Amino acid sequence: MPDPSSRSDPKEILGEEGMRLLTQLVATAPTNVEDPGHARWEKPNYLRTADAIVRAARARGLETRIYDPLVEGDVPGDWHDIPRPNVIAELNVGAAETVVIMAHYDVVPVPAEQLGRWKTPPHTLTARANGRLYARGANDDLGSGVVGSLIALGRLADGTPPPRNVRLVACCDEETGGEGGVEAIKHHDAALAPESAERILAGDVVLIPDAGPETIVGSSGVAFLDGSFAPVAPLREALAFGDVLVGLHELARTWKSDLPSRDWPDLHAPEPVITGRATVTRLDLTAEPDGGEVVRLVAAHAENDAANQIARAVTLVFRGPGSELDGLETRFSSLVTTPFRFEKAGATALTIPSDARAFQVIGEAAHGGYPHRGHNPVPVALQLLRAAIDRGWVDGANRAPTTFTVDLRLPPEMELEDGLRAALGFVRAGGSSRAPHARVEAPPARCRSGYALPPGSPWALRLQKILSETVQSPGIYGEYGGTDASAIRGLDARLGGPLPALVFGSMDVESHIHDAEESVDPRLLAGVATTIERFIREP
Repeated sequence: MPDPSSRSDPKEILGEEGMRLLTQLVATAPTNVEDPGHARWEKPNYLRTADAIVRAARARGLETRIYDPLVEGDVPGDWHDIPRPNVIAELNVGAAETVVIMAHYDVVPVPAEQLGRWKTPPHTLTARANGRLYARGANDDLGSGVVGSLIALGRLADGTPPPRNVRLVACCDEETGGEGGVEAIKHHDAALAPESAERILAGDVVLIPDAGPETIVGSSGVAFLDGSFAPVAPLREALAFGDVLVGLHELARTWKSDLPSRDWPDLHAPEPVITGRATVTRLDLTAEPDGGEVVRLVAAHAENDAANQIARAVTLVFRGPGSELDGLETRFSSLVTTPFRFEKAGATALTIPSDARAFQVIGEAAHGGYPHRGHNPVPVALQLLRAAIDRGWVDGANRAPTTFTVDLRLPPEMELEDGLRAALGFVRAGGSSRAPHARVEAPPARCRSGYALPPGSPWALRLQKILSETVQSPGIYGEYGGTDASAIRGLDARLGGPLPALVFGSMDVESHIHDAEESVDPRLLAGVATTIERFIREP
């Protein structure tokens, strides 16, 4: 097979069909928004993306079917009348052993703040002079997972029959916890006999191409905590509760894994091993204007639409006497230190009234599971507002509906129940005196434990050998972000024993996952396809 690393044209590296498929899938824009606090469930393009995957799989000689819990009606839940199609494509050669490949096709949305930072349209795959391909989902996970897998399966179907059966499960809803995706599939399988041919997650090992070019044997658990108030609380109390939520990180980082971190020390990970993390990713406040005699905060918004994304900016909107508003930028800027900035608002999802002034606290965006790779502006915005109230610049007594979201990550080995008990206990204890009207919830559909496989597992050693030869993988690690590997926890392999799950992919440090300018190196994507093919074909 020609070495793709020696080529520079993405079409030569991925092939005409691979490039065409990635271009098509990116253009379907399968964005996924779940924001229970604001009654938003938006998944507008799932059906056309699933249809494109089905057509591509059939063109490569694979058998396909769709599992949608909304249609099947076999899994309890409020699906908000939104289809949740999961595509199952397989190459069954009658072998004794089966490899399951799990990928996801949903992508995080592109918030208003990001649009101006994209040099090319985010839902149009664009090749640039540096050799990379840019678009939302070009890597996570339309490229790394779906296209990488289908390239490999096409080769396996065209050549000598491999010694293993292969089943690709392209799921939805991964970015919001997997409720209509892998979690619904697990519920479906649990109702069937262990030997049933209708079970979807039935195999001997699971490959998950949804990470970086390393062998990952442990993925973090995840829980999304939603904070709100009943009844509506004064701004002072909302800020106090926000401080409690920010402080949860100090507890979470004491939870440590035995698995090494790929981010230590060059990417600023706090420890040589995977730790817990708690990141306040969402802040939303909206108040009705009243009076005008004092400066009031009437809106605040972390500029993202995904609970697992650290926003680049938090927008703050003030109303009040013009003379007072005129001095806010200078006053606030004096309290902000690098790497953060305070400036007049740029792009925002908020509508700014003509008599208001809008500013932004600017940080650096990152995936919610990797707070050390970014600079979260939410804690800084909370500190600024508290300081402004203490100095008499802003009214702290006005009441406004306020909501928060915390992206809580658990070490791979930690039980979800243990993490939630500690986290919710910390928040409720801290809020009982400082924010008596606050409440915090952890919706079960958006929470799961992590997953850990022994680093010395023969499956892990086999994958690492192949990855070292295809993408120069440096070793075997745990993973911060959390993937659908955590959904495999507790499942059994077809022939007995715990079902092993291995995570890898094309998401290098230049990928900017979830942020503006998401991209993929086509050579790494080709390496993913070759790795999958070799893992399935070789003895």
